[in-house]
Amino acid sequence: MAQFGRGQGRGQGRGQGRGQGRGQGRGQGRGQATDHAGGESSTLLSDAIAAVHDGLGFAWNGRNHLTTSPTMLGTANDADTRYLTAETRGNLADSLLSQAFSVSGGGGSATLAVAGVPAVSLTVPTRAFFQSQMVFLRSYADLRADRIGEIDVQIDDMLSFFGLVGMLNDSRRKRTHELLWAVIRLAIHVEMPVKHWCRTIRPIDHSPMVHPVIQTPDHSTFPSGHAMESFAAATVLDRLARGRAYPAAPGYTALPFQLAHRIASNRTVAGVHFPVDSLAGAILGIRIGNALARMAMGLRPDGNLLDIRPQGDGAMMLGTTRYAATDDFTLEVLGRAVAADTASGGSPAGVIGEMWRLADLEWQDPPAPASAA
Repeated sequence: MAQFGRGQGRGQGRGQGRGQGRGQGRGQGRGQATDHAGGESSTLLSDAIAAVHDGLGFAWNGRNHLTTSPTMLGTANDADTRYLTAETRGNLADSLLSQAFSVSGGGGSATLAVAGVPAVSLTVPTRAFFQSQMVFLRSYADLRADRIGEIDVQIDDMLSFFGLVGMLNDSRRKRTHELLWAVIRLAIHVEMPVKHWCRTIRPIDHSPMVHPVIQTPDHSTFPSGHAMESFAAATVLDRLARGRAYPAAPGYTALPFQLAHRIASNRTVAGVHFPVDSLAGAILGIRIGNALARMAMGLRPDGNLLDIRPQGDGAMMLGTTRYAATDDFTLEVLGRAVAADTASGGSPAGVIGEMWRLADLEWQDPPAPASAA
């Protein structure tokens, strides 16, 4: 199953390897569908095809042989992208989403806006706040022996774990798989500038005794990119699968969010993130997922700005929710900070809306076959 590549992998880091790899497909060549019907493009294959052409002795004077007059690919519906490969559809989705989601900031603060409407603003915690959370780095380290396999795989692959919610493959959930990859790439598009504006030091910079079990990334600890990506994917998957793959659950207790929480928490187990990093990333991820869902259904952004900022007493405010340095990152805390988006109505609109519609069909009972999409 195509995953749009992983760039240069773990060695180059998540920002360069995963961000560029997934955004550009499996390289410029394969991402732009240059493979042939029976094999990969190559000089040998091209030469063989040219030899067959010459051997058949075709003579052509440049005459147009079309008996009809089509001028455009696909159908007249601009939302219809079935004429494209999955990789090229992904590139198109990335371009459209990057136009709608923008980040501004500087000096330790950043703001995410959707269609020009501010959605989340965040300011880095104080040094004292981070130092107070070092106790979590020590206690979570006791889980390393049990979690090292997950931690290592999740450096590059989070989406496979969401296969616990329902089968994600080319035969049954191809369009869901494409949509979730687009969501993760969108989260990376947002997280890189947010991290740059916030650029706070990692746990190992506070103490060498942290002893991370994986290489500490070079970019900001706050907010967590793994939390942002996994919770964005969980939010979209929950909307698609809720009541179908599993019973509806209150707040953020459903299986996709439990999976996202474990993925994010594993970064603290590994020694590279504080709980507050994961909490801020989860908030951003949920807001990204909900905003994308609204866009898909032709609805405007909700317009409710959630402000994450330090208080004078040393705590953090998550909108109207107070979060102390002694608080861990839990789904209960997340539920208090981020109200569920109950928006309904609308209808699929544009390319993103069509992607959503086709993914939604795959969660019907029984699921629609891939050929129907």
